[in-house]
Amino acid sequence: MRTSDLPAKLQNPQAPSQTISEKAYQLLRADIIAGSLAPGEKLRLQSLQERYELGLSPIREALMLLCGDGLVSNEGQRGFSVSKLSKSDLLDLMRTRTSIELLLLADAIEHGDDDWGANIMAAYYKLTKARLPTDASDMVAVELWETAHRRFHFALIAAARSKWLLRIDEQLVDHSERYRRIRLAYPRSSKELADDVMKEHLDIMEAVLARDTDKASDLLQQHLMRTAEVLSKRFAD
Repeated sequence: MRTSDLPAKLQNPQAPSQTISEKAYQLLRADIIAGSLAPGEKLRLQSLQERYELGLSPIREALMLLCGDGLVSNEGQRGFSVSKLSKSDLLDLMRTRTSIELLLLADAIEHGDDDWGANIMAAYYKLTKARLPTDASDMVAVELWETAHRRFHFALIAAARSKWLLRIDEQLVDHSERYRRIRLAYPRSSKELADDVMKEHLDIMEAVLARDTDKASDLLQQHLMRTAEVLSKRFAD
């Protein structure tokens, strides 16, 4: 095992533990992305303090950071609230994410080595073993599948050299996950969703491993925008 594969604390035993503010940020961020804190929901400091059993100061700091991420809105005298979802935001988000990921994918295909390819295949295998949810209450399946799905998409672009583009893409993935969970929790047909999703990911993987940049890029673009098109029908604006 390489040192870079180890958790941060094992790489550097002297590394400081996670601060309380960082803990508050991670907890809030996870709940917003998962939808446990609903779009548009008011974020009252006292309620969050009780929810996470943390002080007001770290929670306030976390909320300000999440404002910077675009996951929380600060409405002045009205306080904080979870950023809303909308059709226009979804389409803008997915077009932006697609543009950036196509750049990252092309660079990864050009510079990826055998380990990169092996990681993609391993991530796809784990994705095939993750059970798609049957309905909105199947939250365990949603969490497990979403984790495997993220791992696969990250593996595709992991060999890209631009740390800035990768960092921006991670933020866009956070936002798109909020929308994608709607499709997972309320599928038109579980079997149809499973067949479509797995076939799309398989085709992308095969094109990437064949280092066919044009085909892989076309498939990735279609995959991302198809999700946007399906979800956009759930919004009125």
